[in-house]
Amino acid sequence: MEEVKEAKSMIKTVRSLPVFDISLIVSVIALILAFIAGILWFIIGWSAIYTISTYIISLEPQTADVVNSIAASITGMGALYLIIVWPIMTFIATFIATAIAVLLYNYLAPRIGGIKLELE
Repeated sequence: MEEVKEAKSMIKTVRSLPVFDISLIVSVIALILAFIAGILWFIIGWSAIYTISTYIISLEPQTADVVNSIAASITGMGALYLIIVWPIMTFIATFIATAIAVLLYNYLAPRIGGIKLELE
């Protein structure tokens, strides 16, 4: 027969957090989510542009070249922004915001009391 030892849980208080490590992991998660959202928004935007340009061309077939070139420009810039620029900007903004939040936590935790965790 095996003896089962009961683990005693201890309550520990988190007094400070590593600023760079937490900011980095939160920012990477935000970057991944922004990249996925950018792809989805690009697909939705591309289908909307395609529908609108098809409708405009159906009204006036002579404008096909102009409408198609404008739609291609918008689609290309949208892809560049939504799939590359937006995730990078999200990473930077999230890193800064998280670092500020962690610094505030590290400043306030010793004065107010930190997060209490129950560990086994």
